[in-house]
Amino acid sequence: MTKKILAAAIITGILGVILYLFFPKDFEEAASTNLEDVPDIYLKDVQIQAFHTSGALAYELRADEIEQFSAQDKMLFKSLKIHVDREDGERWHMNADIGSVQPDAKNPSQFLEPIRLLGAVNVYSGSVDSPEYSFRGADVIFDPKANTVHSDENVSIKAGASSYDANAFHFDLTTKQLRLSSEPGNQVEIQYESSETE
Repeated sequence: MTKKILAAAIITGILGVILYLFFPKDFEEAASTNLEDVPDIYLKDVQIQAFHTSGALAYELRADEIEQFSAQDKMLFKSLKIHVDREDGERWHMNADIGSVQPDAKNPSQFLEPIRLLGAVNVYSGSVDSPEYSFRGADVIFDPKANTVHSDENVSIKAGASSYDANAFHFDLTTKQLRLSSEPGNQVEIQYESSETE
């Protein structure tokens, strides 16, 4: 009888060691989270003012939510609205579902980094109903240092009485210089609005 109890105790001990060595590891691996995928700062209903080194206001930014991922040097904005007031009194509006700031990890400056606007993006000056300039796309970059907006994705553009569809564009907010480009085999489509009533 004692031999049976001793054999059962040894078998139970061996099974216990096996369970301890294998199952806790699997449980820990399943329960662990990659901390790079988790924001270390989370803010709601935020307003930010960014300034040039001269002290002039570069832009005002509002977002419903901001998440900062320090491990990835990345900041995400949700329901993003940016206002840029030019010295000539012109105001630019930039709206996007999501915005992302991701400085160059090799050379992070943390000063007026470009903001990538994603989702449904609308950049315009003047009124929303009758903008002087309008850029609609899904991936537009606002560079506050260079005062430019640009994209390497399809975009619809309105400039004065003309409308364009292009594969990429670059626009200088200061000089109003617009460069359009298209992929090989495609054309930049240009349409003119007529002021005449039919």
